[in-house]
Amino acid sequence: MISTIAIVGNGVAGVAAVQALRSEGFDGRLFLVGKEAEHPYDRTALSKTVLSGEKSHPPLLLSTDSIADLRVEMVLDTTAVRLDVSHRELVLDNGVSLNADRVLLATGARARAAAIPGAELPGVATLRTANDAYELRRQWHPGQHLIVVGGGLIGCEVATTARKLGLDVTILEASDELLQRVLGRRIGRWCRQRLEELGVAVQLNTGVAEFTGTDRLTGVIDTAGGVLSADSVIVCVGAEPETTIAEEAGLRCSRGVVVNDFGGTGVEGVFAAGDAASWPLRTGGRRSLETYINSQKEAATVASAMLGSPIHSPQMPLSWTEVAGRHLQMVGDIEGSGNFVARGNLDDGPALLFRVDDGRVMAAVSVGAPRDFAMATRLVDAGVQVSQEALADSGVELRQFYKAARREAAVT
Repeated sequence: MISTIAIVGNGVAGVAAVQALRSEGFDGRLFLVGKEAEHPYDRTALSKTVLSGEKSHPPLLLSTDSIADLRVEMVLDTTAVRLDVSHRELVLDNGVSLNADRVLLATGARARAAAIPGAELPGVATLRTANDAYELRRQWHPGQHLIVVGGGLIGCEVATTARKLGLDVTILEASDELLQRVLGRRIGRWCRQRLEELGVAVQLNTGVAEFTGTDRLTGVIDTAGGVLSADSVIVCVGAEPETTIAEEAGLRCSRGVVVNDFGGTGVEGVFAAGDAASWPLRTGGRRSLETYINSQKEAATVASAMLGSPIHSPQMPLSWTEVAGRHLQMVGDIEGSGNFVARGNLDDGPALLFRVDDGRVMAAVSVGAPRDFAMATRLVDAGVQVSQEALADSGVELRQFYKAARREAAVT
């Protein structure tokens, strides 16, 4: 009988696992261990409404009433420092030990540090926690010059927020376009143009050689030898899955805790989900997906497996962002083999970009088209066979492709 479950990490994966476990009928003790002193909160708000000051604090993932209703025992401001997998015993940094029948590692990720001279100077920061956002918000003032190192999702979100606050913003991106990995070159270029219209300066093919200053940051030397003055720098060069406790416990890790498609680590009773987990993908391979929606899906899958009903659930990347005031949604990996099919015009209103390979819809990006994106997600999820010409025709409803695929499946 399963009487106790311990979850390490109180981000979205940990909280979603708590909710799923209770909804599936688990009635035992449930511990949720988090290293921050704050109650579980939504990190996606940090680069937007929290950093801008629109919200004083990020929205909570669990209200006080929800914590009581779920009967979850919160262990805040505490780090799990050791896991004995043979006994499923967690040792916390306050000296307390927790024994559990099931352990879920939902330890998330940490901001990747910049191995650059001067990175330790005051004024050089990363954004991962609420305290990071509060400190940046306190330091920033209109007219200051901010350098954003890295033109991925977080870098572009931060640049948007900082520009709206009146800072002069420059993005330094080492590759030849922004947002290529998640949005592809075509939409990355479109986003860059929107950021430039907002007043953000973008330098492509530009890395950082050194942060300069004596007692505090004063500038940046780029890899071409150029010198830029700076009042502050935020480094947004990705995140690293937080796997220290898993590695020290002897679990297999490779850019995340390696799990099967229901979150099992290969050690009985020990699971992983969320940013810390290297999860199998539906299209093959595996990786840490680092998205809110995938973390929720993985946590729900793990909850079922913990309670003895594993459901095989390889993941399809699914996420969203806001850049320069535009709402974008992504499903699948837009970069890959095949052809791109545009539906609508990015500059004139709602539009989608699909990647079609061997006649099947493999990925999609939506710009301001949430209703169509919902159906596009179903097309990607099912790998629906399409005519590229028809897919590009906005007069043909996307649901028609899905219905046709279902009819064909029913016949065969």
